[in-house]
Amino acid sequence: MTRRISSLVQSGRWARVDPCAAARRRLPLVPARNRGRYHGCALRRATVALLFALIVLVSGSAPPSAAQAPQSSLRILSREGARALATISLNNQEYVALDDVATTFGLTLVEDRLAGGVTATAGARTIIITPDQPVVSVAGRLVSLTAAPVRQGNRWLLPLDFLQRALGPALDTRMELRRAARLLVVGDVRVPRVTARVDANAGGTTVTVDTTPATPARVTLEGGRVQVVFDADALDFSSPAMPPQDFLQALQQGDTPTSLRLVPGSKFGMHRATTTQPDASSSRLVIDMLPAGTESPAAPVPAPAVPAAPADPLPPSLPLPAAGVRTIVIDAGHGGDELGARGPGGTLEKDVTLAVARRLRTMIEVRLGLRVFLTRDDDRTISLDERSAYANSQKADVFISLHANAAIRPAMKGAEVYYLSIDRADAEARRMAESTGTVLPSLGGGTRSVDLILWEIAQARYLEQSSALAGMVEQSLRARVAMSPRPVQQAPFRVLVGANMPAVLVEIGYLSNAEQEQALGSGAYQDQVTQGLFDALVQFRARIERSQP
Repeated sequence: MTRRISSLVQSGRWARVDPCAAARRRLPLVPARNRGRYHGCALRRATVALLFALIVLVSGSAPPSAAQAPQSSLRILSREGARALATISLNNQEYVALDDVATTFGLTLVEDRLAGGVTATAGARTIIITPDQPVVSVAGRLVSLTAAPVRQGNRWLLPLDFLQRALGPALDTRMELRRAARLLVVGDVRVPRVTARVDANAGGTTVTVDTTPATPARVTLEGGRVQVVFDADALDFSSPAMPPQDFLQALQQGDTPTSLRLVPGSKFGMHRATTTQPDASSSRLVIDMLPAGTESPAAPVPAPAVPAAPADPLPPSLPLPAAGVRTIVIDAGHGGDELGARGPGGTLEKDVTLAVARRLRTMIEVRLGLRVFLTRDDDRTISLDERSAYANSQKADVFISLHANAAIRPAMKGAEVYYLSIDRADAEARRMAESTGTVLPSLGGGTRSVDLILWEIAQARYLEQSSALAGMVEQSLRARVAMSPRPVQQAPFRVLVGANMPAVLVEIGYLSNAEQEQALGSGAYQDQVTQGLFDALVQFRARIERSQP
């Protein structure tokens, strides 16, 4: 009997078979002598309700409508920004409403009244959802879920893992569900997991920050607070519970989505930061909050050398004397309306070059302590002449322009390094540039300003050093990524013409090659390129310093 009652209630048919409800409807027409029959029915109904309550209490379950309760939203992070998606708790399982998902991700819903299911269309792919089945069909492929979809009135509720397991493949987009952080990462957004540990002692406080995957970070002291800025789009940060201390009052999210803030305590005087890599998939930043006057322990100075293999993308810092190379300008090629090369999968050169430029800046600042400037740190258009002029205005000691290549033959692949060729500026052009004339003939007709020729002659002073730097970059990259058959070349690239310092242009791969396009868009490949460029700069800096009196 109890099984029958439970089945009737959960199926929603209890109201249709309730005899007392029928008796109530007939009560005004029932003679007084028969009204006791209704009261007996009411008594039986109360008894059944009590029995059902006992069933619910013993089984630990309740009708779906009674167990439903709203919870905090799921935060969605994508290139379009941050959004929220409401969730619903039902019988100890968390769900999202299909209509909310459709609104958020642009799905089209068509309900099949006969079959009792619903079809969600995402682009050219469909997701077929049926009730009471913990499985959906995504473009003809069955995908299992942790719970069956639930129909409540006019709404469909789906378990949270539907987003990662079914919606992601349907949209052909990476979706990573992080339940603990109540976060859904969509697309190629870089959101590393950041955890921190605080250890205090009488001599200071040590903050250990572990980041997965390995993510470059730079540490600065701004406004009396220690700031840690990560080369990422957002952080999945887990803050430790800690009472205020003598050297550290608080560790909290910074002013930007990619930064942490260390609020110093009353005894804080200085900080010391070191970077290590405990394993291949994570990086560790150790920040010591110390009293004033603390001396850093002496450390052996390893000899700079090209690594034999790309096993460790984040080796220990290589301290070198401060003289020689102090400022570096990194040029992220293209930007804004200038898209650059486009891969068959849609990857844009301007996005790849900016990602590598940011990684390289962070690594140089953290490990060498040099001044690093980017010609652009966002998606905007800058002319070629403005890029080299910016390097000159910053009095840069090295200029590196980053690009990604394209070729008619899709089989072409590999990185290439260029330095300036001035063979086209013949003796007559040089003589005219040094004269008082104001314009010179330009290839293809027209004229160009004399000052470009003068800058070209200024770059000629650095051709030997630029050639040496190009060779070091080629050797260092070769240990980590594939190189083209002609890895070092000379060319009259305009962006190098005006640079009044050693300058190279690096084509980090071919976007026109489908296999290499996929690599260029990955963080792993970008890390290898970054490390190769960093190692080459360390060698070049050492050479410059050895040549100084």
